[in-house]
Amino acid sequence: MVKKMKKNETNKIEDKNIETLEVPTVLSLLENDDNVMSDVQKDILEEEIEELPPIREGQLNVSGIYIYDEGEKLEVKVYIRNGLSEEVALENIPLAILNSKGEVLAHQIFNLRSLGKIPPQGARPLKLYFEKKNVYVENIPMDDWTIGFDSNVRGAKNIKVTYEKLPKSMDVEDKLVFDRFLKSLPELREEQFSISTFSVGIQKDGNIIVTVIMRNGYTNPIGLSEVPVTVIDADGNVVKSNLFKLENFEVGGLKARIFNFAFPTNFKLENDVALDDWKVEFNLQEVAKQPLN
Repeated sequence: MVKKMKKNETNKIEDKNIETLEVPTVLSLLENDDNVMSDVQKDILEEEIEELPPIREGQLNVSGIYIYDEGEKLEVKVYIRNGLSEEVALENIPLAILNSKGEVLAHQIFNLRSLGKIPPQGARPLKLYFEKKNVYVENIPMDDWTIGFDSNVRGAKNIKVTYEKLPKSMDVEDKLVFDRFLKSLPELREEQFSISTFSVGIQKDGNIIVTVIMRNGYTNPIGLSEVPVTVIDADGNVVKSNLFKLENFEVGGLKARIFNFAFPTNFKLENDVALDDWKVEFNLQEVAKQPLN
């Protein structure tokens, strides 16, 4: 095991003219880890955090504790510390092990979604496993290594969006229903675009209507020229699948938009029927042979 030395500080700001404040960080565990971990284990983690170099306000930091060579992989224990004022979520993040000369000793992209959301001033422990093909030296020097984010890495902030271009004819009750649905959706991260199914139903004229909510976590508008949509019934049969072409369609920056996709059928009904047990997937699939087609 290669233990990280105290002098091996990660992402430390050296500019003495920077007047940003240091941010104390505390142990932050996922709920399941917090429930199963003993007080002794938590005390050890808290002691490790206290020994880490301070971070500053507005800084997202990764600090290494040890490296252990498992033969096929390199185990590295780190803490991800959040000096931002908002909670952060990380996904595909490039991390590098460097020496004091700035030479890259190892480099690998890690999916950190399992870390969940790290609150402000939170320090979350994590074990990383570098594949040996991503390690460029025979041995990592005990007193000369550090781990850090690759360039231009930042946390993904959660974004709140509001509706745009609601139909003028929509009544207050319907607006409240759509507002509640928007609030119930999974959190949208910065620079993420999502499409969520609001409802599926068949109208009296036989059209299957899929109503979706599109959310744009980018600050700039996102234009869509085509969207694949597949409708699947309660028994898992693919009823309809089509690539919809859209003209001059976009969702504004940090906005949500309601949109309807219509699939014609040869059915005629006396009343509209909700298909609550049907589901929608945004891809193309082979359609089963049934009366609706």
